[in-house]
Amino acid sequence: MTPMLSRVLRTRSSWLAKGARGVHSVVGRPARASIGVLSKLDGNSDGSTQYHHGKAAAVAAVAAALLSSSSWGRENDWKCAMEAAVPHPSPTPSAVNPSENFENEAEDLDTKSLPTYTSKQVVEHNGKDGKAIWMSYGGVVYDVTNFIHNHPGGSERIMLAAGSAVEPYWHLYRQHFASDLPMRLMEEMMIGNLDEKDQEAIDEYMEKVSEENEDPYAHEPRRSDVLIVHGDQPMNAEVPADVLTGSYLTPTDLFYIRHHHPVPLMTQDEIDNFKLDIDVGAGAGSGQDKGTGCAFQVTMEELKKLPKVEIVATLQCSGNRRGDMNSVKRTSGTSWSQGAISTAKWGGARLTDVLKLAGVEDPVALTEQDGIQKHVRFESLDGMRASIHMEKATNPYGDVIIAYEMNDEPLPRDHGFPLRVIVPGYAAVRNVKWVNKIEIASSEATGAWQQGLNYKTLPPNVTDAKKIDLAKMPSMTEVAVFSGITNMDIDSSLKSKQRKPGSTVTVKASGWAWSGGGRNIVRVDITGDGGESWATANIVKGGDQKFGRAWAWVFWECDVPAVIRKDGTVQLSSKAVDLAFNSQPESVAPAWNVRGLGNNSWHSAARRV
Repeated sequence: MTPMLSRVLRTRSSWLAKGARGVHSVVGRPARASIGVLSKLDGNSDGSTQYHHGKAAAVAAVAAALLSSSSWGRENDWKCAMEAAVPHPSPTPSAVNPSENFENEAEDLDTKSLPTYTSKQVVEHNGKDGKAIWMSYGGVVYDVTNFIHNHPGGSERIMLAAGSAVEPYWHLYRQHFASDLPMRLMEEMMIGNLDEKDQEAIDEYMEKVSEENEDPYAHEPRRSDVLIVHGDQPMNAEVPADVLTGSYLTPTDLFYIRHHHPVPLMTQDEIDNFKLDIDVGAGAGSGQDKGTGCAFQVTMEELKKLPKVEIVATLQCSGNRRGDMNSVKRTSGTSWSQGAISTAKWGGARLTDVLKLAGVEDPVALTEQDGIQKHVRFESLDGMRASIHMEKATNPYGDVIIAYEMNDEPLPRDHGFPLRVIVPGYAAVRNVKWVNKIEIASSEATGAWQQGLNYKTLPPNVTDAKKIDLAKMPSMTEVAVFSGITNMDIDSSLKSKQRKPGSTVTVKASGWAWSGGGRNIVRVDITGDGGESWATANIVKGGDQKFGRAWAWVFWECDVPAVIRKDGTVQLSSKAVDLAFNSQPESVAPAWNVRGLGNNSWHSAARRV
């Protein structure tokens, strides 16, 4: 192995091992509890809580020290930019299909002929004045100029590390270690080695930070061992298929988890004095100044005095069933099966009531005011930003709430404590957790989660975001129609002659179906012969939801004739039909997109007879 690649692989296990729990080999294993997080509100074992809030103090310290280090050759202007930006580095999602053989394959790469560059030379290639964009990692220098627009976390985020080392960012955003995809992509961008003295300075400081600073993920909440973990820093975990439909309301500890950052942790004083900031901005009424910044603050006590509303709503990650898309062509993102979906009863105040409390006289009228499209922006304690159109936010039948309860209990930290937005019928990313600011504006939220590549579905033929205008493509909001098969039972008393390939057996199947936009599920069809014939399922739960306000899934059951295949298995496929008679397509191939979003093709499951 070359010295350069040896350093890359060593970096992945050295300083991270000191400050990161369970970074490696986490895909597909059960979740486990974080150390020292045992008391009320998921605080420390002694009952206290500590403040993290997504500020990532350790990472900021790393960046500040690295950038000011004389041995690292950083210029002051980039030092200031990086110090300001480090609390919210690139939110690249976990990549898919990790390969255990990557490190062995990396040994075969020939890097001896590549030139050596100093950190000063890397700094000079910062993208300014038309220059190329270089970055370094683990002793390797990369030219990422042509990758910037394809960064899943958005070009603005990756540009924070332009002309510098990425170690400080990856120390917090450990999604990059969840699979081999980031390193495989970077293979094609390698242009040289970083001077060993410069890299040693980075390594030494990263190790020092790991030893002297608390790990950003040290106080994660406890999680159920039942969940299937795709990456635990940040936590991304789904519900196993055989558990998914065990209860109509998903038990809180089994609700799927999709995080971009460490979970915010507040002190008791911060909890007691928490206030929701509301900037009425473009919707200011009489007595309010437009564009006043934080024009109003609402305490938890004031919020809970508003009429309480309870909404049963299903949330689904936009990348649910991305794993099936990968069978067509590899995507970028967590390789979810069908378990990144769950349902809960959410309790809180209507968003319109909260806006009225802040001085907006008629929230509904804002949809027509000035003829300008209005948006409601949400910002989280961890820096995540997203928005929805005013039409959804103020629709009296849209049921958007600011929730403080989940399944009749206070929101747990993993799911948004102390407040989260619930936007029924929309992609889960719009249901912002840990919300601490609401703003009415004439433009949508800025940032990777709204305007970047993260949640935009590109055409199947587009793999290079530079070829399209992302600004003209809408981000995911209202979603399509979906279904899944969770259980298949076959009569165990069947005789051997009844189990031969080509024979037909009856399979008792069950599962779920859900559609976005409040569209009721009107039918679920199941096939056991590849679509030659269909059986209509019985909807056994959730079929009585209000017309056009069916925010939650339905459960179904069906006896399905299925043909035994040559390998001795039967395969069932499900497709749901919603109120608008949208139906799931048979193949995922035409819907393939580079981010692996919105897979609503037939769901298939097989079982040996």
